[in-house]
Amino acid sequence: IFISYSRSDRSKVKPLVDELKRRDWSVWWDRAIRPGKTWDQVIEAALDEARCVIVLWSRDSVESQWVLTEAEEARKRGILVPALLDDVVIPLAFRRMHAARLVERSSAFPSAGFDELILAVTEVLSDGVPASQTTVEVRLPAASRRSVRQLVGHSD
Repeated sequence: IFISYSRSDRSKVKPLVDELKRRDWSVWWDRAIRPGKTWDQVIEAALDEARCVIVLWSRDSVESQWVLTEAEEARKRGILVPALLDDVVIPLAFRRMHAARLVERSSAFPSAGFDELILAVTEVLSDGVPASQTTVEVRLPAASRRSVRQLVGHSD
């Protein structure tokens, strides 16, 4: 999983990365570069290897040319999973895609927006198999479980 974000959001992104890693997913988000390499080389190689790209839209990332480029590459490949870190207007080219809302999150996961993000990532990593056809364990708060039961026609 390639995480596209603005460096200024690093402290907001770290808990998300930790939770993804806790689920045994490989995550590329730390933009370290070895001497002799260029940013273009490092990012392009990481994007090429990624099976899923999470783009985290924030006040700063919507202005970042790197994030826009990474998001466009992921969109072209059909592996883009967008999420909102802040209440922002997403760049025009990406507004038609639903984004998971991580805006109201606390520093702890899971949250409803995080659960939605996990389902989308699972689907992308499962090569497009709808999340309803894959086995995913999602821990929902009791109120959310009641809402889900109501949606699928089950009662408490």
